[in-house]
Amino acid sequence: MVCTPSQVATHLIVMETSSHQTEDNAAPTHTYSQRDFHYCISIKHGQPVLSSFDCVFLKQWEVSRALGLFKYSVEGVQTKVLPGKYQIVTQMNANRKSMKRTPAHISKVKQSFDDDKFNFTKIQSGEQLLHLIYIPHTSEVTDSSDNTKNQSVKGSVVINNAPICTSHSLLVPELSQCLPQVVTLPGLQLALHALLLSHSPDLRVAYNSLGGCASVNHLHFHTYYLPYRLYIETAACVQLAGPCYTFKDFYSQGFVFHLENRDVDLLARRVMKLVDLLLSEEVAHNLFLTRGSGLSMEGEAENKDEEYNTVRVIVWARKFVLDVTDVTMFACACCELAGHVPVYLQDKWSTLSEEDITQPLHSRCHESYSTIMPKVVRLFSPQDGGSTV
Repeated sequence: MVCTPSQVATHLIVMETSSHQTEDNAAPTHTYSQRDFHYCISIKHGQPVLSSFDCVFLKQWEVSRALGLFKYSVEGVQTKVLPGKYQIVTQMNANRKSMKRTPAHISKVKQSFDDDKFNFTKIQSGEQLLHLIYIPHTSEVTDSSDNTKNQSVKGSVVINNAPICTSHSLLVPELSQCLPQVVTLPGLQLALHALLLSHSPDLRVAYNSLGGCASVNHLHFHTYYLPYRLYIETAACVQLAGPCYTFKDFYSQGFVFHLENRDVDLLARRVMKLVDLLLSEEVAHNLFLTRGSGLSMEGEAENKDEEYNTVRVIVWARKFVLDVTDVTMFACACCELAGHVPVYLQDKWSTLSEEDITQPLHSRCHESYSTIMPKVVRLFSPQDGGSTV
């Protein structure tokens, strides 16, 4: 039996957390260091989660739901795993298409922040769930020239008022700085931190670039608990060059990185090298961060049976989308590419097949992947002037 996040949340609400709640009922602030990270966790999905971060996140989301801050309910949303090799998780959510915010006009992968358009400084105070502040423990501070290890990381978790599922929220790095929707190193570090603060394999973090189905030009990641296993968590990969892998067999071809030796900052820098390349080439992209099996030198998945001992980061190069509202049955964005597909058409729900999902998603990525792949190989190949960092 799979527990829903709302069922888990009923257990969490009565648990104490280490977060600081202000007296005026503002969003609590959760301070943490690497000592709070959970590097190895059970592979079992849908189990009660135990970390203080999980507790405060789900508790605050339930409070917002009770206050009626969402445009529609996702309680009891229809969910089914499609028969087939990839075990795609689908959820019926027609409201997501018709009731989400009007998207910003997108014409380029990099656009300046526009304060006149909707952004997360315009949300109600009750829509902020919690604030995250990373403060390196004294044992983490080094004399190294790598200052990324010594810097604090800040962000906020806010609701998505048109959620895809229970717990669906947005992780916004340095909200008040009004950064455009372009991945930054501190932002990616925050995303990795959030995943590692959780003690559940259900938590996912995802990102859509401009032109990659992002609808708000204010830096944010999607985050939510999905109590189902995704194929990409243990999918076998092959090494392309250095730390960059690709799936051996998956419908949406992407570039895969994983956490090694618990070095979060190294993983973030490696992923940013690829993101910077995609930005320089004006290529739209999506990211998905999830717990998963580690990769051996041959690229096969390790430790499938007992625990997940790493974080996988998948980066997809994809076709540019000018109009994110131009969708019929489902969107082709970060969650869908990863195997979690909110479906918008009720009349297609009962007959939906794996092929109905995989063909459109494959077509979104295949050409972009094939075009950029040689440059990615050179980027991470030392013999071609690239590097593994």
